[in-house]
Amino acid sequence: MQISRQVYLFPALVVILLGQMAASPVPAQTPAGTGPSGVNLAESPTSATRRNPLESVLGREVRTRVEEDVGRVVDLLADRQGRVQAAVIEFGGFLGIGTRKIAVEWSALSFVNDGKQPVVIVEMTRNQLRVAPEYKPSEPAVVRRAAD
Repeated sequence: MQISRQVYLFPALVVILLGQMAASPVPAQTPAGTGPSGVNLAESPTSATRRNPLESVLGREVRTRVEEDVGRVVDLLADRQGRVQAAVIEFGGFLGIGTRKIAVEWSALSFVNDGKQPVVIVEMTRNQLRVAPEYKPSEPAVVRRAAD
């Protein structure tokens, strides 16, 4: 599957910016009580307490099912509607030297909290990731699927 970074960068930025706006406090709030929809405003969460889930994905550690550390999420690729289609993972290397970026299908990822810090589990082996084509922002992305 090939995805043009130029097509997907703008919607991804829009999603992130909308999430930032939704997470910022509202300047003028209605006093506690019942709002026009009949919802008790004192019990409903405010937009300041909600977080954009995509915001916390970037930089997250990526592991295989057998607990091998394989890298970190460094970018997201979205379609024209702003839906995330793939994650770009910085794979391999040591202390940033010798790493390369690969695009992995979004559905091949799961998110778990191991007690210390949330991590991303990729449904592929280290070898499948090692042979995946390198992601280059200036070229159409080749996305690695879990079944490949």
